[in-house]
Amino acid sequence: MNRDDSIEAQAAEWVLRLSEGALSAQERQAFERWRQQDTRHQATYERISGVVAQLHSLRSQRAPARAALQLPAKRRVKARHLLAIGVLLANLGVVLSLSGYRVDDWFADMHTAPGQWQTHTLEDGSRITLYGNSALDLQFDPAQRRLELRRGQVLVDVAHDASRPFVVVTSDGSFKALGTRFVVSQGAGQSELSMLQSTVAVQSADRSQSLEVQRGGRAWARHDAVGRLPDIDPASLEQAWQRHQLVVDNVPLAQVLETLGRQRRGHLQFDAAALADLRVSAVLPLDDTDRALNLLAQALPIRLQQYTPLWIRIEAEKN
Repeated sequence: MNRDDSIEAQAAEWVLRLSEGALSAQERQAFERWRQQDTRHQATYERISGVVAQLHSLRSQRAPARAALQLPAKRRVKARHLLAIGVLLANLGVVLSLSGYRVDDWFADMHTAPGQWQTHTLEDGSRITLYGNSALDLQFDPAQRRLELRRGQVLVDVAHDASRPFVVVTSDGSFKALGTRFVVSQGAGQSELSMLQSTVAVQSADRSQSLEVQRGGRAWARHDAVGRLPDIDPASLEQAWQRHQLVVDNVPLAQVLETLGRQRRGHLQFDAAALADLRVSAVLPLDDTDRALNLLAQALPIRLQQYTPLWIRIEAEKN
């Protein structure tokens, strides 16, 4: 067994022991010593425990509830089976992430890979289009139509149903359709709404603030606040979605590269501070990020260095 395999086995054992109940004071000290011995220990533990937690969540959400007594030994066997699956998925996640796939996508009702757009007609007749590298869950019942956006963006065209509200939910807040067509995106620190038709009610996750946004308007939502953003041209946004384009006006290059990075397989490396003085006004293809990067290199004083098909570095040209 090599060193990395040993760390993985130790991390898996700690995940199992912690899942079985509180540790004794002596065990807790041993766990803390193990975590601090090597930075890889904590990283491996978090990676495996995160995937196992997702497996537990999936099992509780998807499987029918059962009330049954289990012997402790059987519980431990089942826990070890779940842990083994978690270790496998955690390791696959490292490889798949470089290829544009994510393990947590396997737990989503709908998802898209980088650079891939998908349109679906839902059971009520509503239509949704998933942006590249997005994921969501659906919950339709007699009382509501709920779409939970895990990441990315979704374009929603809501079918009328007076008896069931249609709500898009993110970790930052909720977006309740009072009309028909709109876009919700989830980013770092906040979610955003862009209105194409009619009206949507925006509410913060803690329900302390809310506002209504009409056609051409935009808004943001965070856990405890909501606010307005500059208006958009609905026709231009519709066109950008249809053509899978990124339209930017005087936007920092680093922000543009972050967006492109989410739509490509592999790693896009750059130093945001070194590129801070460069800004972009352009229309870029999101389903052909190699072409988008070449267009940026033609227009800006930057250099592209491709080490492998999955690894490109962007640097500012030196004077």
